[in-house]
Amino acid sequence: MGWGNIYKRRVKVFAVALIIYFDYKALQQREKWANKLKIASLWEKAHERNAKRVLNLIVELEGLWVKLGQYLSTRADVLPEAYTRLLKQLQDSLPPRSLKEVCKTIEKELGKTMDDLFLDFDKVPLATASIAQVHRATLSDGQEVVVKVQHDGIKAVILEDLKNAKSIVDWIAWAEPQYNFHPMIDEWCNESPKELDFNHEAENTRKVSRNLHCNKRCDDSKPANHVDVLIPEIIQSTEKVLILEYMDGVRLNDAESLQALGVDKKNLVEEITRAYAHQIYVDGFFNGDPHPGNFLVSKEPPHRPILLDFGLTKLLSSSLKQALAKMFLAAAEGDHVALLAAFAEMGLKFRLDVPEQAMEVTSVFFRSSTPANEALESMKMLSEQRSKNFKVIQEKMKLNEKEVKRFNPVDAFPSDIVIFGRVLNLLRGLSATMNVRIVYIDIMRPFAESVLQCNLNRGPALNPQWIYDTPIHSDVEAKLRQLLVELGNAEKILGIQGQPTLLVL
Repeated sequence: MGWGNIYKRRVKVFAVALIIYFDYKALQQREKWANKLKIASLWEKAHERNAKRVLNLIVELEGLWVKLGQYLSTRADVLPEAYTRLLKQLQDSLPPRSLKEVCKTIEKELGKTMDDLFLDFDKVPLATASIAQVHRATLSDGQEVVVKVQHDGIKAVILEDLKNAKSIVDWIAWAEPQYNFHPMIDEWCNESPKELDFNHEAENTRKVSRNLHCNKRCDDSKPANHVDVLIPEIIQSTEKVLILEYMDGVRLNDAESLQALGVDKKNLVEEITRAYAHQIYVDGFFNGDPHPGNFLVSKEPPHRPILLDFGLTKLLSSSLKQALAKMFLAAAEGDHVALLAAFAEMGLKFRLDVPEQAMEVTSVFFRSSTPANEALESMKMLSEQRSKNFKVIQEKMKLNEKEVKRFNPVDAFPSDIVIFGRVLNLLRGLSATMNVRIVYIDIMRPFAESVLQCNLNRGPALNPQWIYDTPIHSDVEAKLRQLLVELGNAEKILGIQGQPTLLVL
């Protein structure tokens, strides 16, 4: 990618951002004297034209911006309908690359001609996304497959877009310190390039499939917290080409087909949520991109979810996995002490002591999803909650209005939980898009509990993270830890609360 193209991409991004910004600012001024009956109509028109501007820019630039558009398209719980409706096509319906380019990449990567590789290869792709497009094909041995082919030159585009996104985040952090997105963009910069290696995606797919015990038939002998989903088998992979078994299904966002099949959308989304709860809390290895374009629904009863695209995944350490489970259960129980202890274990630090506000924010994080038609009320609730929390901070810190706007209450934010947060937001957006209400506390709780129960039952002899591994500051602390290990091995400890502060013998 030449410097001319790099400069043009940057100019286009900032130009559209400024146009949209001033459009909304102008509308805010007009709202002061406009007829109240016309205000709603004015906002709808503004959302429609600005959503079109965003869509046109993303389709033109492609690359990383498609990922952003896909994320926004799922947030029907907080975004105006115009944005989610127009950006929905980014999930799998971008303009396809030429067949000549696709065939050239396949032949170069696999070292054989198309005729040697396939008995049949569909010219029209099943889907086109930000990094690759997918074609249905028949291998030379007669097996039905799908072939995922990376776009030519997309690696340079993605890497450049990451730099531009980081520049925008730097500017936001300078202008509005309370909006510090550095942990998020840093994690994205670390993880996104991995999506460009399909060998990496192939191994991720195999690992998640093993973890979830995926198969094509329903068994009576199922492990605890079994999830009923399907994942395609990997046939072959290279850096830029991935061949998977073909699974006959309909898109998750194809409402008419789902209705024709008689699919229960609530049960479907609940099973997807259970699959992610298993990946996060039980396996500590999860797919970080659950937008609607990455799911199919099997046409054969019982119409199970088919999970696709494992390019972006996250591996959690044993200690962080336990801390996330503790955080979830503390939020479910309203236990302030346990919540702050979980935050400390995962490396999340605040600049001041605000346990009540921390609990409120966490509860909002794990709140039940809302259908799309309740998005406006959800946005209002979140805004009121944020204002309330900052008012408490202002009073505690004795800050004036200008100072509180530039105050960031988070002192340290662990990058390892960025993708975890992204997944929860995408799942919430998914349920809103499907217009169903999901109670995450009920669905995820058994998985979080099973992790802590499993660690307790295994004892410190088999689980080195049974006692959280923090630096030892004194001889007394070292002796106390050794005593805990001995008591644990003798199965004389039922539980430990804090870090630790209370023993139950």
